[in-house]
This record gives sequence, structure tokens and C-alpha cells, in this order.
Amino acid sequence: MEYYEIDGGIPLRGEYEVRGAKNAALPILAATLCKGGIHEIYGCPEIGDVHTMIEILRSLGAAVEWSGDCICVDSRFLTGTAVPPQLMSQLRSSVFLLGSLLARTEEAVICRPGGCRIGSRPIDIHIAGLQRLGFDVREEGELVAAAGRCRGGRIRLAYPSVGATENLMMAALSGSGYTVLENCAAEPEIEDLQGFLRSCGYRVYGAGTSCIHIEGGRGLHDAMYFIMGDRIETATYMMALAGTGGDGILTGTQSVYVSAVTEVLERMGAQIKNHEDRIQVTCRGRLKSPGTVITQPYPGFPTDCQPQLMSLVTCAEGTATIREEIFENRFTHKKDLMKMGANIETCGKNAIIKGVGSLRGCPVRALDLRGGAALVLAGLMAEGTSLVRGIEHIERGYEDFAGGIRKLGGNIEKKITETKKTDESADETADSDSGNRGGRSFSGITPV
Repeated sequence: MEYYEIDGGIPLRGEYEVRGAKNAALPILAATLCKGGIHEIYGCPEIGDVHTMIEILRSLGAAVEWSGDCICVDSRFLTGTAVPPQLMSQLRSSVFLLGSLLARTEEAVICRPGGCRIGSRPIDIHIAGLQRLGFDVREEGELVAAAGRCRGGRIRLAYPSVGATENLMMAALSGSGYTVLENCAAEPEIEDLQGFLRSCGYRVYGAGTSCIHIEGGRGLHDAMYFIMGDRIETATYMMALAGTGGDGILTGTQSVYVSAVTEVLERMGAQIKNHEDRIQVTCRGRLKSPGTVITQPYPGFPTDCQPQLMSLVTCAEGTATIREEIFENRFTHKKDLMKMGANIETCGKNAIIKGVGSLRGCPVRALDLRGGAALVLAGLMAEGTSLVRGIEHIERGYEDFAGGIRKLGGNIEKKITETKKTDESADETADSDSGNRGGRSFSGITPV
């Protein structure tokens, strides 16, 4: 079992290049099935979730090669339209295959997706949207089967769900109708998916706003596409710099996508300078309470940054309230932060944090991706040594997190223990990556 050993209390300094966005790479990789072709996707982060998505694509007959930061997907020949349940159980984003397979083959079978246990994340909005677009959707236990062609029309999402927005964008490419999606999520990663689809020749407009227009029909050509920088990784490193009293520069990212995080950090006393493709974070002295912070859909404060912010405010001067409005089970890191000396009380959606002078290092365990990142930040801030276990969750979404922290001068090492897994620990690691990188032949596959 692997874990991080962290010696805290060292201000981070230096420069770090942000990797490609996990939440853009996964739907775009799924979208390579929308049109049969050879697609080159650049800037993909080498993380567990991307490896799992690659295994899913291969299981459907796509040929995938990974060289450097480029993933080449040959989707000309498919052998199936059912996503293997054992792979889908590892990856929430595998739900995107529902839309891309419908766009390509007009049929798809998935099971309800897995991923981090941060709360109930039903796909009811996905299913209702598909039905309103004219698809026949049947549910049998954990299986969801869909078939048909998009008839177009104007539909309004019950909630601005990112996943449902992206899934319906892809499904609407089938048939020849004209579709208007209203009350869409506006996250930048949706714009990135639109950029990829348009590079294939599809007519999709309006992503990044609440209203998206899609004209059905086949894509015209193969695509070469560059993934945007990861705004959640950007925010995580920004908070690591601020929490340790550091001074560093993050490159390969855009400040406009983390403006809500920037505003909160500036309220806490951090100095942030934005440049065209880089962000400088400087923090001297003890952080101040940001007051009340509420997670909201983009452009509000992102739920994926709430756990990391909680680590910061544990040592901030004053009392802060964090209200989690997106997921009902996203305070999984609270118990371990309190073990490190934090003063946190939770009541429903609210966490009230009274700042303490300092945290103390101790053994902790990550239970989900962003909660795990929060514990790493707490370890960097704490006095003494922290051991963070369950890092397979963290490595689902951060490429070489320990290496990135070391580039900024942090004292963190990835180590291995010979402790045998118990049934309980094996269950906790069910979301870990099981994929392998490597090439495969493009021949001998029956066309679909």
C-alpha cells in the first residue's frame, strides 16, 4: 500500500506547470467515439481516471496509444455498445459513453456509474433529457439501455448538471434535428468539449452559457485537440502556496477560470497577481477567515475546491462557515482534520471552523479525491510529520502530486508499506485506477 509522508511547516516556493484538465479530458476522450476516426488529444494528465477511460474505450473496440502527453484514439472500428460494468464502477465519468455511443451507433448500454463517495449523484437528469430528445431509455436494476435517434427540439434541464449537459450535447449529434438545451451548466470544461466537437466538424454553439445549440449530423473529419489547463489543480496549488505562507508561480493556466477561488484567497490575505497564462501567489503572515463561503455551480466557488479550503481555514484567524450546496457527503475529510487539531463543527450543509494556532502532523486516510488533496495540504501546513494513506483516490485526479509539491520545495515522499490489505481497505480503494498504458494493434476489428 502506498502513502505520502509529509514533513510540514515549509513555505512552498518556485514554479509549477499545471497539467491538462481531468474534467475536460474525460468527456473529450468519450467524445472520440462520436465520429469514427483517428483523434489526437494533447495535454491529457497521466492519472488513474484517464487510464480507466482508456480501458473502457479499448473494451468497446477503439485502439488507443499514449505517447508523452498525447493520447491517440482510433475509433473507426467498434465491437460493442455496452460499457463493461466492472470498469464503469470505477469511474463516474464513464456515463459520458451513453451520449457518445448514441451519437455514433444509436444504441448504448451502461450501468449506473461509480466514482468518489461524496454523495448521491443520480443520472435522472441525463435520462429525462434523452427521453425528451426522442430516445427510448429503459432501466433494469443498475443497467440503463438507450436507443434511437435525436428528434431535436428545445428542452430545459431541471438542474444545470455538468454531466447531463455534456451527455446531451453528444447524444443530440445523432439524427438530423436541431436541438436547443436550456439551463445548461456553464463550466469551462463544457466549452472545451464543444471545441473538440467543432474541431471534428460538428455544429455546436453556446457552451459556456446557459443555452447550447446543436445541429445533428455526422462529423466531417478527424481531430487534433489540446486540452485546457486544470482549474481545480490550479486552485489546489494556489491554496497550498497560501496555506504554507509561500510564494510561487503557476504556469499553463488561466486566471479567469479560478476567479472565485482568487477572490476568497484575497479575502484571507493572500496576494495574487494574474498574468496571461500564469498566476503568482504570495502569502506572508497568518491567513484571515474568509467569512462565509458557499459552493455553487460555475462561476461560483467550486465544490471541488471546498475540501482544500477547509484545510486552509483551520489555521486562519477567526471563524469561517463553509456551506456545501452541491453534494451532501463532502465533509469526509473533517474527522482527520480534527485529528490534526482542527476545530470543526458540522450541521447539515454547514461546516463552522474556528481557526487554531497550528495543526499537528499525524496519520490520516484519504476517502475521496479532493478530500485527500485537502489532507495533503493540511500535512504541508502542520507541525511535524503526517502520513496520508488512501492516496489511490488522490492519484485518480492529480498527476504525480508528490512530485509537483516537491518542485515547490515541499518535503513529501511517496512510500510503500508491506501491510497486507484487509477486506475493508480493499473496499475503500475500489475507485483506484486499474488501467495500463500501452499500445495495441489497429487491425482485426469489425467495423460498426
